[in-house]
Amino acid sequence: MPTWLALLSKQGQLTQWEWLAMPALPANRGLPTWPRRTYCPTMLIVLTNTKGGVGKSTLAAHLVLWLHDRRVRVALLDTDEQQTAARWVRGAEPAVEIVVATDVESIRKAKNELTQRVDVVVADSPGSGGEASHSITMLADLAIVPLQPSKPDIRAVKDALKFVSLAREMSGGSKPDVRIVLTFTAKGDIQSRRLRDELAALDVPVARSEIRRLNAFRDSCDSAVHRMSSRDAVQAAHDIETLFSELLGEHLSRWKLPNKEVVHG
Repeated sequence: MPTWLALLSKQGQLTQWEWLAMPALPANRGLPTWPRRTYCPTMLIVLTNTKGGVGKSTLAAHLVLWLHDRRVRVALLDTDEQQTAARWVRGAEPAVEIVVATDVESIRKAKNELTQRVDVVVADSPGSGGEASHSITMLADLAIVPLQPSKPDIRAVKDALKFVSLAREMSGGSKPDVRIVLTFTAKGDIQSRRLRDELAALDVPVARSEIRRLNAFRDSCDSAVHRMSSRDAVQAAHDIETLFSELLGEHLSRWKLPNKEVVHG
């Protein structure tokens, strides 16, 4: 947060989260201003959860590569200091623009710059609560919340959803849209069915598609399951295709470049 904003926050007038969400400061504050937000078709998709090990980086990398291979102009914004998604995508597809930003100011700046050059920005957030995770969630158009079917994960997702709810309040309920995605599930998993019932009580949409626990995801680092040919990879690629088509299918025709040839697909 800039020094002038920190001073203002101490007076109880403006929080850093309000600063992130505001399109412009009122002129009578006598503080630096920035252009008011105008309509921009670029979508910021954030993979978020305050718990690690749920598949955020795996899904972020696969989403970037899945979109790239469909000739969508996409970039990765990695806000996790571990840079798992950044290293993954860099190894798989050097043509994709990658920016690493881990503090409030650099995240906002990176997001604004990337949205001038691409149609979709995919952001990976840290596996813990903190400024980076909260900041990128505040800016998101779509928040994807991966969740394993276990009690510790259910408890953790409630914390993640608190900040998503705050972001929606500050935007007047317009964004971010949110989808919980069940990850690392097993065929006929009773716990997954029970989890869906519990999540219904939270009044948060849950994707119909699930990501199964398949070795192909483990082996796909520096690549993507839809670029692999093993039997396990084919099954994993089906999960990826089904999930991302469910979440983003309606947008693909708008994002694709004139040459609609699908790369690697």
